[in-house]
Amino acid sequence: MTADTTRWAWALLVCGAWLWLLFKPLRLQWQAWRTAQRPATAAGQPGPLLIGFASQSGFGAQLAEELARTLAARGCPAQARALQRIRSQDIDAAERMLFIASTTGDGDAPDNAAAFVARVMQAPRRLPRLRYGLLALGDSSYAGFCRFGRELDAWLHAAGATPAFARIEADGGDAGALRAWTQAVAQFTGQGLDVAARPAEPPPPLRWTLAQRRVLNPGSPGAPIHHLVLQPPGPAPDWQAGDLARVWLPPAPGQAEAWRDYTLASLPQDSAAELLVREVLRPDGQRGLGSGWLGHGLAVGGTLQLQIRRNSGFHGPDPAVPLVLIGNGTGLAGLAVHLGERERARMAGQRVAPAWLLFGERTHRFDALCDAALQAWLADGLLQRLDRAFSRDADAPARYVQDLLGLHGGLLRDWVARGAAIYVCGQRDGMAEGVHAALRQALGEPALEQLAADGRYRRDVY
Repeated sequence: MTADTTRWAWALLVCGAWLWLLFKPLRLQWQAWRTAQRPATAAGQPGPLLIGFASQSGFGAQLAEELARTLAARGCPAQARALQRIRSQDIDAAERMLFIASTTGDGDAPDNAAAFVARVMQAPRRLPRLRYGLLALGDSSYAGFCRFGRELDAWLHAAGATPAFARIEADGGDAGALRAWTQAVAQFTGQGLDVAARPAEPPPPLRWTLAQRRVLNPGSPGAPIHHLVLQPPGPAPDWQAGDLARVWLPPAPGQAEAWRDYTLASLPQDSAAELLVREVLRPDGQRGLGSGWLGHGLAVGGTLQLQIRRNSGFHGPDPAVPLVLIGNGTGLAGLAVHLGERERARMAGQRVAPAWLLFGERTHRFDALCDAALQAWLADGLLQRLDRAFSRDADAPARYVQDLLGLHGGLLRDWVARGAAIYVCGQRDGMAEGVHAALRQALGEPALEQLAADGRYRRDVY
């Protein structure tokens, strides 16, 4: 290379560097503009179809989650989300939504819809852009059949939302109603769906035999609590702690036949379904349909139709998660079975975190239910702490399980801070309401709502 050529090369290199420095700010601004434009374009695209569900026993959640997976597999992005996790801005921004709304108790909203009812449905809202479809799940043997689903539908109407099809109501897992729902959703989304878009039906009812029955609290000032042991016709079907036994009840004078759900107090490894049933007396002095027949009408050795029902909303956390169990009366069935499940996990070599049971009943003398088992778990460390409250002891002031939470609020906060889950089982009126208020007082409303949203606060109440 000649000297002149070398000088020209150096001159061009210096000039290029100068131009690069000169236009660098402009180039950075251009890149920033392009970057800013990409999210704006993406934000303009329709997001996943939101499927909001309110589910107490888990069936509605199963339907929503399976539907979301099926739609996504067919090219329609969809997301299933519990109503408590749907915010005002989510529903304000949505143009299409699907709702699956169960009703619990005598017409109440499920627990995982409580925050949505309080924070979204109670505020004035205009949703003129929203088109929606709604499936209401209920049990026609209760007076409040599908009440929450109907209330949600009425609220959407009042807010100006447009139904894409008429509300569909399903009595339990009624196959015809679920087929109609699948067909309506297929038309609404433009996707070809079939009956495979819903979870498998629960096992059909089998004829179980009443092998044993005894009263756990003879002499109690409260109503008798019957402990029933039911044997399956063959190998026990599979279930886990928190699941339900759905029992068919024959008609009684003035009453139609019906199904009733009872929380299972045993595990399949016990080779029997165990139930705790408290006797109910109606105002006219007659026994309740379920408790009367199971406690007196069905003879030992007789058979009944029983169906195992999955209740994912009350399945236990990982055994390594600390567990606070709270309840009263026959709710001990749904609490003790979690301890039994943890005992089996420990026997299998798994790491098991401590558990704390807070329980309320009438009297210490007659109503210390399942005391031998609880004391054994306490002695071997599976149960780290046992606190009981009795409301009718003559030598002590009346105390209820919710009062224990007030007495031990600091300890409760410590357990929660260490990652504990809180499970409540028993009577909805009185106990569950009082416990919820005590938890709110001890932990604060935002913290309690976050525990529920995270699946660390669960209830099986009736």
